[in-house]
Amino acid sequence: MIPDAYREFFVASAGVTGALIGLLFVAVSVSTERSEDAATRVEFQSRSAAALLVFTNALLISMAALVPGVSLGWWAIASGAVVLTFAIATIRSTVTVVRPLRANVGWVWLVVGLFVIAGCELYVGVQLVRAFHPDAVRTLSYVVIGDLAFGIARAWQLVGLRDTGVVTSLRILLGREAHSSPHVDGERPAT
Repeated sequence: MIPDAYREFFVASAGVTGALIGLLFVAVSVSTERSEDAATRVEFQSRSAAALLVFTNALLISMAALVPGVSLGWWAIASGAVVLTFAIATIRSTVTVVRPLRANVGWVWLVVGLFVIAGCELYVGVQLVRAFHPDAVRTLSYVVIGDLAFGIARAWQLVGLRDTGVVTSLRILLGREAHSSPHVDGERPAT
């Protein structure tokens, strides 16, 4: 059972996440050329699936937290295991792509982000299963916030507006890269 102080947070995060999932479907549907292009298909599918996964993860944790008397620990463990499995599958699908991997390390940051989310969820889940502690619920709340931020960044990349990565942002700030890059993580625009 969660403390009443967190109830409003989980209600708000469930509502926000539902809206973000709807917007993700719109972003995916308007980017059909990138999902069909052989050069960008794997990155597009990995990013869109990762965004949907972390949004669904946040939604499930938020909804489970609202069920009276539920143990969030088992929900966090199950969700963390799913995210971990997806991260491993992303590595496999990216590494086994027929084309060369180029100098693009965007998929590495995608996987690192998924590992961080999964690790935090698994840790908090174990803590909550052992004994309920309000600090663990607070940490799980931060994981939900991280899910939303990570999913928003992946959805932003899907639209193809610009790379949101730290390295690219630093390059822009240092004046070493154009501000309106039409590609994502080093991808070349479709010709």
